[in-house]
Amino acid sequence: MKIFLTIVLVFIIADILIVAYVMYRRFRKKMPKKVAEKIRENWKEIIRQKDHSHAIMDADKLLDHALHEMGLEGNLGAKFKKSPHLFKNINDVWAAHKVRNNIAHQINYKVDEQTYKRTMLAFKQAFKDLKIF
Repeated sequence: MKIFLTIVLVFIIADILIVAYVMYRRFRKKMPKKVAEKIRENWKEIIRQKDHSHAIMDADKLLDHALHEMGLEGNLGAKFKKSPHLFKNINDVWAAHKVRNNIAHQINYKVDEQTYKRTMLAFKQAFKDLKIF
């Protein structure tokens, strides 16, 4: 009898997981294709910028816009807190946003080449995680 109940319990749990996955896939908000295309176009313009600080600021704004289009509200930090599951590495995304904050709030903050590359790579990965790239 215990074996039978165990088997039934396993099937019930499996059914619940399958239903949860199907519901998640069906009801999650998807970004319209035209919006995703516009974000990709904006990204291409951003990475062509010579001013690294300006490029980081624009990449941060673009990520904020993308999350807004997905239905998340609040400032970018609030959006990150509501959606860590959307990103493979939320810590990298937070670090990129913190570089943006340093640029915005610290006088004469300079972005070196290594910081620029690491930050832009984190933003690019965030867009990949959101299925925009």
